[in-house]
Amino acid sequence: MSTLLTNKPPDDAGEAQPESKAGARAPAPGSVQAAPAPRWPWWSSGVVLLALAAAGVLAGIVAFNSGAERFGTVPSRTVNGAAFQLTHGSGRPSGTSFVLESTQGGIVSLSTEIAPLLAEKYPRIELDLSSPAPPAELAFAWRTRENPRRTYSKPLHWLSGRIVPLKPDASDGWRGTIIGVAIVARGTLSAPLEVRSLTLPSTTARATLADTFAQWGTRFPLKGYAISFPFDAERAQFMPIAQAMALACGIAIAVYLGVTYVRTRRFDWRVPWAIFAVAWIVLDLRWNANLGREVAAAAAQFGGKTGDEKALAADDAQLVALAFELRRALPPPPARVIVLSDNGVMALRVAHFLFPLNVSRNARPHNEERDFGKAPTPSRSMLRGGDHVVLLFYSGLRYDADRKELVWPDGGTRPAEIVVATPEALLVRIS
Repeated sequence: MSTLLTNKPPDDAGEAQPESKAGARAPAPGSVQAAPAPRWPWWSSGVVLLALAAAGVLAGIVAFNSGAERFGTVPSRTVNGAAFQLTHGSGRPSGTSFVLESTQGGIVSLSTEIAPLLAEKYPRIELDLSSPAPPAELAFAWRTRENPRRTYSKPLHWLSGRIVPLKPDASDGWRGTIIGVAIVARGTLSAPLEVRSLTLPSTTARATLADTFAQWGTRFPLKGYAISFPFDAERAQFMPIAQAMALACGIAIAVYLGVTYVRTRRFDWRVPWAIFAVAWIVLDLRWNANLGREVAAAAAQFGGKTGDEKALAADDAQLVALAFELRRALPPPPARVIVLSDNGVMALRVAHFLFPLNVSRNARPHNEERDFGKAPTPSRSMLRGGDHVVLLFYSGLRYDADRKELVWPDGGTRPAEIVVATPEALLVRIS
């Protein structure tokens, strides 16, 4: 091993051998000449040191993120969204998920009883939630058998369209026996929130090691801000692979420096550069693998399709389908259409697919960038007979179906007829 690290064969031992006339060392009479020690390539030291350092970093990741029973048997627990019960607000089951649609008193929540489990065996919680416009405040709550009258909670945070795995500890109340869990959203719910599943993964050493490799091999879609920050979602992992390789690279170089100093060997600058180059190549291979996945996924998703078909294959296909349904129900230009929503992004997306109709979002251009959110309530005087109004998760106006009127917050009304009614939107025509 020392020969490999220093890249130098061991010194010859024994008495000095007589030299030949040519200056070469000649074998003693009757002796058998030993074969020369094998000489490893100069870069092999760097590869071995980096591999050993990476193994040490991986062991540290597993030790830090595994649970109380590292070498026991702790099965994973999963609860589908449809197993939850609505306790506040409004919503509906949808397949194996539960879709939250609106709040009641500023709160919407789901809860369910679970088979009792020891908190120390499950130090990590993974929630699969989805929403085009996540609520401002979201929390995970739980109850324990030891203190059933008290509800503990911890905030949830979004990162790249996903919920960051939660790691509650005893100071948060995650101790004892857990008997019930809940998901609570506060504030305005401007778009539906889909609760797909809650998972309590196994945290044995073997499961944690498998999770680490799975995280490092995860595909990261290059969408939105991820084009500039492609691996930002890695912040939710145990340790990003780039950080792990940087740590292993530093450890390997430090070990090489220490070995050469202790053994008083000549320092070979090529070895640290080899360590750095191998670490860089590993990360670059991972980047190119992710790009290859993106190309394959994009080709399968959009290849050979028309413009409308590509839009219906995108991530917001439900919103696009709604826009197409509204467009089919609207008269040709120059009819005016006003799209109102508490979410400016959704309103802009629907308005885009309603062109070339005369579409407005009731937003003032100079406030577009600063106030890109809920559209203000339009003045009753600006609406004319024949105008069409789209209410897309909009709380500024209310439609009275019995009296066939749009109702303003101040009590004012305008007669209107329903053209299209869906759970997500309402299209009315001003009479």
